[in-house]
Amino acid sequence: MSPSTISRSFTDGVYCPLITPFKPDTEEVDYDALRAQVVRLASARMGIVVLGTNGEASHLSDTERAAVIRATREALDSNGFTQVPILAGTGTGSAKETIRLTIEARDAGADYVIVIAPGYFSFALGRDLPTLRKFFIQVLDASPLPVMIYNFPGAASGIDFDSDFLIELSEHQNCFGAKLTCASVGKGQRLSVHTQSAAYKARHPRPFFVLPGYSDILLPALISRASGCITGTGNVIPKTIVKLYDTAVSALATGNGEQLEAARELQDLVAEADWAIVKAGIGGTKYAMDTYVQEGLGGVPRTPLPHASAGIKTMLASGLKRALAYENSL
Repeated sequence: MSPSTISRSFTDGVYCPLITPFKPDTEEVDYDALRAQVVRLASARMGIVVLGTNGEASHLSDTERAAVIRATREALDSNGFTQVPILAGTGTGSAKETIRLTIEARDAGADYVIVIAPGYFSFALGRDLPTLRKFFIQVLDASPLPVMIYNFPGAASGIDFDSDFLIELSEHQNCFGAKLTCASVGKGQRLSVHTQSAAYKARHPRPFFVLPGYSDILLPALISRASGCITGTGNVIPKTIVKLYDTAVSALATGNGEQLEAARELQDLVAEADWAIVKAGIGGTKYAMDTYVQEGLGGVPRTPLPHASAGIKTMLASGLKRALAYENSL
């Protein structure tokens, strides 16, 4: 199958899976806050991912999913970011519904989609790789947009793909990348070595992107040939993570020891903040945005996800202190 036609280029870099802000009184989507966050992140040169795990996509209706994509596209276009692509989550329980959501995402303005393993029936699928392969091939064959594989065992009932499986899927002409929220740098390196080879590039007209799902391993992942990362911590400290990426890429390209040491120090800072955000979860991320970035920007999670507890708030005040000071200095 030939690759899907694209209008906006996907590039190496750091991307943020945006939270979807809900109003405290009604839990309805706050589209004004969403647009403000989109522009804030794009201004920081952070790539845009919507309807992922952080975006509580499973809590949204189909109508809301499409509306989030449209609002994101409108915010980008009206603020001069017309060439910034949108990567949208469309994975769900069946291939048929995933394909339908992907078509609707395209119609709403998405440029690329990211698809997670169908984890609800993990108890039936087990580690049935041929069946899981069939799911992804069906989606890849039918998708009108390029597809990124989303490997997140925690959100897929433990389904965790190894590098052999991902390398096999990478050969499909409509597969353009993998997000590895399994924190495996080695897996990413093996996949990167395969997809960055001259032989692979000769078979594929577009690049393949390997992106860890955490920013606390960004520097080691870049050393291991990763393309950047997709990090929920970008909702809170986007400029710091972009600075880390830029410094690391420059250091690796030039072999400058001072720059590499600067990148390592920035990675120390980001690793501390990333771990605080991971422990805080979605409710804690939204609290951090409202408290330390802009009131009303984060909103609340939809029930049954919990709001930030007193203990989480105390932990965030300590865990984000150094990173926020640096972010505010940029």
